[in-house]
Amino acid sequence: MTAVALAAALAAAALLSSGPAQAAGPMGRPMFGEPMLGQGPNPNVQFDDSLQTFAADHPMDDAGGRRRTGSRFGANAAALRALHASGVFAQGYWTHTLPLAPLYAIATRQGRIGMIVTSVMIDGHGPFRFMLDTGATRTVLAASTVAKLGLQINPADKILVRGVSGVTTVPVVHVSSVVSGALQLHDLVAPVLSGPVFNGVDGILGMDGLAGMKLTADFVRDQVVISPSPAASRATAGSGAAAGAPLVATLQGQFVSQRLLLVRGRIDGVETAAVIDTGATHSLGNAALLALLERGHAAALPTAKDGVVDATDTTENGSSQRIANMRLGSTSISNLHVIFGDYSVFKAWGLQDKPALLLGMDVLGSVADFSIDYGRAELKVLPWLPAPARPSAAG
Repeated sequence: MTAVALAAALAAAALLSSGPAQAAGPMGRPMFGEPMLGQGPNPNVQFDDSLQTFAADHPMDDAGGRRRTGSRFGANAAALRALHASGVFAQGYWTHTLPLAPLYAIATRQGRIGMIVTSVMIDGHGPFRFMLDTGATRTVLAASTVAKLGLQINPADKILVRGVSGVTTVPVVHVSSVVSGALQLHDLVAPVLSGPVFNGVDGILGMDGLAGMKLTADFVRDQVVISPSPAASRATAGSGAAAGAPLVATLQGQFVSQRLLLVRGRIDGVETAAVIDTGATHSLGNAALLALLERGHAAALPTAKDGVVDATDTTENGSSQRIANMRLGSTSISNLHVIFGDYSVFKAWGLQDKPALLLGMDVLGSVADFSIDYGRAELKVLPWLPAPARPSAAG
């Protein structure tokens, strides 16, 4: 069966008034909101040795009053109960209970890819629901939103946008302000797009206003918070369990295409660059990564045909490969399916010859909480932790 992943990518370009169109730098590209096709269970994101380290650093009394250290949390109910009672995390983080009808931080569940949505005011009107895409360098308005606001489109004003594989010319509109939380954009020239990528949302909030900001997605509380980065101080202010928690995986990153966060991980032992992309439904890998993974054990990688359709309506054929294990800091990701293809966006980012992938919402939506600090170029991830054991009736 051939699965098709929807990609609504937006690579920024220059306004077109006269003369030939020239595409500017890439925007990343969203793929969102669609069911997972041709895949097995969702990826599983877990702590690896950080729980064990925490137990070693936080000794506790056993039933006989003796101090115990270094116990493996997976088999140590007493250690987990102590951690639950410590107040480090909110009670809801131990129940594994997600909101039944989330509006903003929509988690990935079996058969459905999640997304991150934020409330946006445009020229004082709204609120509108925008999908927040950390893989897009530009904010985009849906054609239906432009019509609701009565904005005028000048046929002479157009812009080139770059998707995963294609480039297309689209109209633009001028808006005075776009506001979401602490994020404020003024005198914005926004591309206008339409199509199934806008099902349920009124636009795409890109990274053009997040310099010096912090984004927190809390899937348990159904909260998305955009706030100033605390980079100027040592405090870790913010919303969600990832603020100051000792078991949170923290990864220092760098920016590609000026605004997109890249962190380092390892896939089956191969050091890999991972661009954090909340606009992508599926994780996408480049040919360089696939070649290294196949070296010496190609038969161990089951393959299924897949395709990616980006915002330019360009279809790129690819193959879905199951990845046994990926490590990001102190977290381990298993049952990850990556769609590999010759996507031109990797070349635009200078990553075509290096093992790299876009880490999408199939993984990011499977954690309890994560945050991206654009002032520090830092990613924090809180995977689901084991639920507290219920005490037995005997005591």
